[in-house]
Amino acid sequence: MTYPRVDSTELDLRRRLPRWASRMLGFAGSTSFRKSRVDAGLLAQVNAAVVQGLGYAPFEEQITAAAALHDGHAVEMDTGEGKTLAGAMAAAVFALEGRHVHVLSVNDYLARRDALWMQPMFRALGLNVSWIDQNSSAEDRRSPYSADVVYASFSEVGYDVLRDRQSERAGDRVDPRFDVAIVDEADAVMIDDGMTPLVLAGTDETTSESLADATELVMALRRTVHFELDGDHATVSLTDAGIDLIEARAGGVNLYDGEHSELLTDVNLALHARELVQRDVDYLVVDDGIRLINTARGRVAQLQRWPDGLHAAVEAKERLPITPRGMVLDQITVQDLLLRYRSLARMSGTILPVADELQEFYKLESGRVERHRPSIREDQPVRVFPTDEEKTVAIVEEVLRRHGIGQPVLVARVGTQSVAESEALVGKLPAPLGARVLNARNDADEAKIIAGAGEYGAVTISTQMSGRGTDIRLGGADERDRDRVVATGGLAVIATALYPSARLDLQLRGRGGRQGDPGTTLLFASLEDELVQTNVTEGALHSIARGVTDVRARGRIVQQAQAIAESVRLDRHRSRRYPSPTARADS
Repeated sequence: MTYPRVDSTELDLRRRLPRWASRMLGFAGSTSFRKSRVDAGLLAQVNAAVVQGLGYAPFEEQITAAAALHDGHAVEMDTGEGKTLAGAMAAAVFALEGRHVHVLSVNDYLARRDALWMQPMFRALGLNVSWIDQNSSAEDRRSPYSADVVYASFSEVGYDVLRDRQSERAGDRVDPRFDVAIVDEADAVMIDDGMTPLVLAGTDETTSESLADATELVMALRRTVHFELDGDHATVSLTDAGIDLIEARAGGVNLYDGEHSELLTDVNLALHARELVQRDVDYLVVDDGIRLINTARGRVAQLQRWPDGLHAAVEAKERLPITPRGMVLDQITVQDLLLRYRSLARMSGTILPVADELQEFYKLESGRVERHRPSIREDQPVRVFPTDEEKTVAIVEEVLRRHGIGQPVLVARVGTQSVAESEALVGKLPAPLGARVLNARNDADEAKIIAGAGEYGAVTISTQMSGRGTDIRLGGADERDRDRVVATGGLAVIATALYPSARLDLQLRGRGGRQGDPGTTLLFASLEDELVQTNVTEGALHSIARGVTDVRARGRIVQQAQAIAESVRLDRHRSRRYPSPTARADS
């Protein structure tokens, strides 16, 4: 975010603030049109601290957003409009009122970055700010939690709750205080991850070597003959033929005899690991070990394992040393965690599409703060192709065409967001392009890679952009070449597939045309995409099999698939069903 640099003597904040801070907060889509409860004097102090500590003045839109956050709204601000500063200002007002504040993000990187970035502002107010990440020890957590404002990922706070519940001695607990939470990327945290269980796993000392034998037993099994997958590809089950084959290969045992129950469990685990857990999609193999990938964030999930023996089963599949099985000790859903706070505020670039759900599940009102500068971005219609191959050819042609005129290109949402598919797409581009790839294998370099994505002629390929948190500035990080990039049309954002939610597609489009910049967004899809194949009706699948030549008909099929996927997610949330048996567990 770029702000005008000002001298604090130029601002008569106390005379200026009451004019807007007490006005009616007329948020688009909000049912609440009342005066803000924020103390204009405290907000004036915070504004002065921004100027003193950070060297620039916030825009009025950011100040309005801070007031709305303080009042407990869910605030929509477009990508690049300065949510980080607005959230920090609201946190500072709460802290000046004597409240204890957690600013919750989607990952450790953003928590640490934002805490360090906003630290000078908090210090100018005499407030302490700290952060917590997954590498923090128990002692390293206890002290940060006593700060006025704590930055952390929502999962780290959740795991601290679970560990505290397992601690027998009070001195071993870190005791997070659940007073005020300001949630960044609120729709992702509260809706997409709302029913995800955070699972605390312990170690089961029972040997896992039998999983190696079970892995060999399932090697001969064939899909539809010996086992079947459900429609969502979330569970796998043996058929009668599969049971017969396993029993024969195991020496004529009866899998359903009590003495062989462990073998049946191991076979099911081995089959699940083989069919439903994919290398370079769900995990990486690094240094003879398994590293889980958070597919929603495109990062390695450090210090986390799958529970209930699945992690060991994947190790057996990869013929790695098998570690002791994990066993579930405790769990909590993200929604239940967030409802512990006395006050809850939230912000995101796409709040209004889930405003009804935020009201239904959290009793929260939503509204929008408009952009500081109007958007001039061009959002092109979705292009739908019959096959993945035709789609890929079109994407490569589009990248080459735009690169040829020097326009920077960001290609995101690659395939199933997997490491393998992102690297495969790079292989289809000419080597001289120098395409940069960002995935879980090199996520440590993400800030550098994303900061360079706006350079003249840059081609950047990323598995996932959600939670990256780094501005893409036209002309490069220093904007030195800005005019030349603007002349090409600004950043071109290309999505290689649609998300299961149109809201997430809007978030990706928001990576282009930030802060009034020019830009173009293009979304590609095919009738072979996973979104389509797993969500459309049987009738639509029959039409696809016969061949859909009409472009508009292909578009309707993709829209139907996306609408069904959104409906399924909402139904699962309402029924409080956990989304997957492979939920990550803290080690």
